[in-house]
Parts: sequence; structure tokens; C-alpha cells
Amino acid sequence: MEPMRPPIACPAARIVLPGHPDADAEVEVNVYPFRFRVARTFGYLALWLGSTATALVVTFGDPFLTAIPFILGVVGVHRSWRGRFRVARFQGACPRCRTPLKLGEGDKIGTPHNLVCFHCHHEPHLVLAG
Repeated sequence: MEPMRPPIACPAARIVLPGHPDADAEVEVNVYPFRFRVARTFGYLALWLGSTATALVVTFGDPFLTAIPFILGVVGVHRSWRGRFRVARFQGACPRCRTPLKLGEGDKIGTPHNLVCFHCHHEPHLVLAG
């Protein structure tokens, strides 16, 4: 596997909330190499199919219990593929109420990335450009 590239700053990153002016954000991310994303996603795919098959056998084909690992697997594979960047540093505020938003170091994100403001309960989007 390729080593992770050093963090890059995204000077044009902004936080978008319809009906409000965009807010600037300071973001540094590592870009996952394409081969790493493919390998990671195939790993989640194998885990998904294995857990679904195991649940199918163990529960004797019960559709309700088999649906749980199936749905969780779909979500895991989708999030793995969309996670093109790993957050090294994030600083930004909600465009509506100016409360600082949280995005954990090491989180896998794509662009646009949904954020949640726990103060005003709106859901702005982080958009990386540049």
C-alpha cells in the first residue's frame, strides 16, 4: 500500500447552509490513495457478505434478523467508499449561530460532508475546494 500523503490545507473550504451566508472553515486533510480506498472498501464488502451469510444460516433465514447485518453492511461499504479524505485538523462555525462545529481528527469524510450543529440543530455541509 502507498503511504498516506502529508496533510494538505484546503484554503477554500467553506460551510454551507441554505438561506445563510457561507462560513469559512480551516481544514487540513490527508488524501487516501485510490488503491487504499478500493482495498478498504473490498474489505468492508467481504465483512458485509460474510456477516450476512452467517446471520442467514444462524437465524435459519429469518428475514428480520438477516436484514440487520445487511443494512449495516450497506452503510459501512458506502461510507468507506465516500471517505476520500482523513481529517487532520478542522476549525469552523455554524453559519447560522456561529457555534463551533466538531469534526474529529482521523474522521473519514467526502465532499460535501454533512455536519450537525447541536446548538441550533441545523445541518450545514462542509465543502472542500482547492
